[in-house]
Amino acid sequence: MKKQRLGQNFLIDTSIAREIVHLAGIVPGGPVVEIGPGKGVLTEFLLDSGGSLTAIEIDPKLAAGLRERFGARENFHLIEADAIKFDYGSLGSNYQVVSNLPYYAATHIMKRLIHYRERIADMTLMLQKEVVDRLAAGPGQKEYGSLSVFTQFYCSVERLLEIPASAFSPRPKIDSSLVKLTPLEKPRVEVTSQKHFFKVVNAAFFHKRKMLKNNLRGWEEAFEKENGTLHLAGIDLSRRGETLSLADFAALSNHLPETHD
Repeated sequence: MKKQRLGQNFLIDTSIAREIVHLAGIVPGGPVVEIGPGKGVLTEFLLDSGGSLTAIEIDPKLAAGLRERFGARENFHLIEADAIKFDYGSLGSNYQVVSNLPYYAATHIMKRLIHYRERIADMTLMLQKEVVDRLAAGPGQKEYGSLSVFTQFYCSVERLLEIPASAFSPRPKIDSSLVKLTPLEKPRVEVTSQKHFFKVVNAAFFHKRKMLKNNLRGWEEAFEKENGTLHLAGIDLSRRGETLSLADFAALSNHLPETHD
């Protein structure tokens, strides 16, 4: 029952596992991290790719099975830990992450990995298709939101592969997608305060169907009226947040006072 409660869906299609490792572009001998290896289908191909693998597994029974199966491999290291709380700074630097993230925690783990982005070369992650839709979405698309802006602010996003529900056991109700996130050397747009930038972004998307003049009412004293239309930093406040680019959000953030933080 625990496996189901944790929402784990184990990859069983070995041809897809092989393709994931190929698309990840593992550096021979380089450090690799796998989160939630489960029963080890992806793990085996990662080990065969020549990387030095650290696997992080929370389930003691699964961890025992992984030790029994791979414990003799010199390039295998297992850590029993909760990936949501794990200190990824303890794993060194310039490592690649390749994982089928558990659905119940995927977004939380991905955000934590991005927090440690200076340590990470790239992340090849299998996520729910609808989550990858959000990561990859651009302004004007219905999937575009604060998660899109957060991810694209720090990383390049490359969609690699679509994976059917039939590749997993137990079979989930939805399909998955493989995405590669590569941390940028510096954020995609320049802002005076990242905390303030994301405060503005989150406010703009708080009620997705409302116009910016309603969602940004906390900064109403900064609104500028021109020809009967409200503006901020040259942006028409009758627009919705979903139409704004990262550069637009940066312009708003840099224009608005930070006294509200």
